[in-house]
Amino acid sequence: MKTESELTVYKNTKSSFVDNTRFEPSPENRIIEREAFIRNEKYVPELKYPRLNFLFDDPVVEKQKSRIYEAVLQLDASKENPGVNAAETELYARSHEKSLKKLLIVEAAKNLYQSLPTSTLETNRESFSKLNESLYGKLNTAYYLGIISTEKDRLNNFHPESEVAKAIKTQLEELLGDVDSGDIKEEVLLDENEMRKLQNYVSSRYADVLNVVPNTPDDEYYDVNQCAEIMNNALEAGGLAQFGWKAIENPKKLNPATNPTLTSIFLPSNLRRNSLELRRLIIHEQEVHARRAQNGKETGIKPIKSGTANYADAEEGFGVMLEAVLEGDFNNASFNRARNRYITAGLALGADGQPRDAREVYEILWRTIAVQKSKDNMNISEKNIQSAKNEAYSHIENAYRGTQFWMKGVIYTKLKVYYEGLARNAQYFKDNIDCLDQAFDDALIGKYNHTDASERQLVKSLVKV
Repeated sequence: MKTESELTVYKNTKSSFVDNTRFEPSPENRIIEREAFIRNEKYVPELKYPRLNFLFDDPVVEKQKSRIYEAVLQLDASKENPGVNAAETELYARSHEKSLKKLLIVEAAKNLYQSLPTSTLETNRESFSKLNESLYGKLNTAYYLGIISTEKDRLNNFHPESEVAKAIKTQLEELLGDVDSGDIKEEVLLDENEMRKLQNYVSSRYADVLNVVPNTPDDEYYDVNQCAEIMNNALEAGGLAQFGWKAIENPKKLNPATNPTLTSIFLPSNLRRNSLELRRLIIHEQEVHARRAQNGKETGIKPIKSGTANYADAEEGFGVMLEAVLEGDFNNASFNRARNRYITAGLALGADGQPRDAREVYEILWRTIAVQKSKDNMNISEKNIQSAKNEAYSHIENAYRGTQFWMKGVIYTKLKVYYEGLARNAQYFKDNIDCLDQAFDDALIGKYNHTDASERQLVKSLVKV
């Protein structure tokens, strides 16, 4: 007879394999290739991924994979057992299956670097692309073409004065000339009335937390230590400090990051925020990531604590949406980043019928972002041009990481889910605009996909809310 632990392998198996950590380039190689690419000295970057090289002979990874396989098989068999908690096993099954696919997608990325016959390489590309689609879904062509339609309208309304700006417009018109968006227009995620209702609600619900941030002019910035102090006051006001949550500087981080295991919100050393930006940071990191992590932990149900299969984009989209609601519009850095990532993915995958390599996407993308940065629709500063090139490269590296940058239409599609998660959150709150208390309470139960009605029902049946 099997022991209890043998019968519950699925509960004792960690579904924590993070695929993108294997796609981290070696730092020195990353800097060299980035600069050479932006200066147009190399057609595409040639990044090295040391963690891919050791994937197949890593005993820890092999053991983890075997363990997840066993858990998936056990969960499949347990569905026939009487008395089984169907909601709980379903959440575990989804999480383990997703972790397994993440392991497989990394193996598929490794195969892209093999010196193989063309036919085999094509098979490997197809395998990598199908795993991406299985993990992160298909790109929403209507979203992409709607956004492109807006960018083409922006370009039409751009009347450059300088020779540099004129050249950017002419080049971008040529590059986007074959992209036909037809009659598709960009979706309005929230109308004025919905935005106003949500803004009033959020201002009231989070008043105690947000009021700890001083009301200072937009040109007054706080350094990392001042931000940490204010954020720790916000954690105290929101009740998370009593569970050990803290905001601290972490020199190893490039961006703010919430770590549920260490109950910490890490801030990079170069962080600078004004009061409005700091409120956005608090509502995103504290009141979405940290709050959902703490609430999930208190349920005692592992998938809701560590994150169900499709929680990540729903959670990130929730945070980006609250940032926008706080300001009353979507004109902020987080939204623009998610939206430009979607442009990147659509261009690369060829959602307009033209799959592209990294260089082809970059040449369109940096010019698009440069026009976005024009304050008067007439001029683009040299500083903004360089900023646009740097931003475009970060999106390119995000999309093509783990792949060969010269491959057309072969990318790691995780970057697209942030905009999709935002769109699903907007729809979720639109549908619940007259019952926002319940909508927020449900969204904050834990780390799960609250925008999915079936998963919301599973989670609520388990935590008895």
